[in-house]
Amino acid sequence: MSDILLLFAASFAVFAGLALFLLIRADRTRRAHRARLLRVRSDVLETPLKPTKRIKTGDESQSLTARIERQLVQTSLRVSIPELLAQLSLAMLGLYAVAVLVLDLHPLIALPASIVLPVLAALLILRIAKNRYRTAFTSELPEALDVFARGLRAGRPVSDSLAIVVENAKGPIQTEFTRCRDEMRMGTTLPDTLGRLEARIPTPEVSFFAVATSLQAETGGNLIETMEGLANQLRERRKLRKKARALSSEARASAVILASLPFAVAFLLAALNGAYLEPLYTDPRGQVMSVVAVTSIAAGVFLMAQMGKLDV
Repeated sequence: MSDILLLFAASFAVFAGLALFLLIRADRTRRAHRARLLRVRSDVLETPLKPTKRIKTGDESQSLTARIERQLVQTSLRVSIPELLAQLSLAMLGLYAVAVLVLDLHPLIALPASIVLPVLAALLILRIAKNRYRTAFTSELPEALDVFARGLRAGRPVSDSLAIVVENAKGPIQTEFTRCRDEMRMGTTLPDTLGRLEARIPTPEVSFFAVATSLQAETGGNLIETMEGLANQLRERRKLRKKARALSSEARASAVILASLPFAVAFLLAALNGAYLEPLYTDPRGQVMSVVAVTSIAAGVFLMAQMGKLDV
């Protein structure tokens, strides 16, 4: 018993040290970001700065905090990097304590599971949030382009037309076009601004918008007609996507039914006769069979989902 408590204490100390390290790393990244903003603000206000040497700390785009920050920007989640790391650390500690103290698992066995499961859950939540954010932006993009075209038709410049879109929009459209408007007011060109928008939301609709607008800005042409035509094309594309989703609804419903049927039968058998399924999680051979069965079900659901997906 003392060995188990010693392992638990050592693992708890490792978790606490990892959480402290991540928090310190996030705080340093936040301070560096604020320092860059202050330097940019000083340049804009034409305030003389002392010449300083930039210390090379490696590629920031490859750092963990930079990756997390880029992912959070592409979602509607209002959480900072220190808050996210703190929540992950608390989830790991809580899961490890439950696995060792409640489920009576060995500390070395519970250690990798308590690390991997919260990280996988966070990645899944982040992916779902990104998909919802992109879907909401894409669905409202044609209406935003119409407002943008009306502003241009009224004789307003591009930055003022973007401001009109911001005033009349909400959700992801308002957030992204606010960033575009602020970047253009800071002196960024329209192609560069739309290129950053495309990097944040890499969807075909945003690519159409960025490429068409950049070409018109570089080569000259009627930007109003381009925006109106692009809005109509995006509406037709949205209708076609909905039609394709309706045609593939049978395959998706079949995948849901076939995936949930084994678990429903297992739950019913466990409710009627709990001892009947005990070999599946008490006997080593039953555990292997359970893992193989769940893996096969997951692979089948994935294949059916890919077969029912239509790229429109």
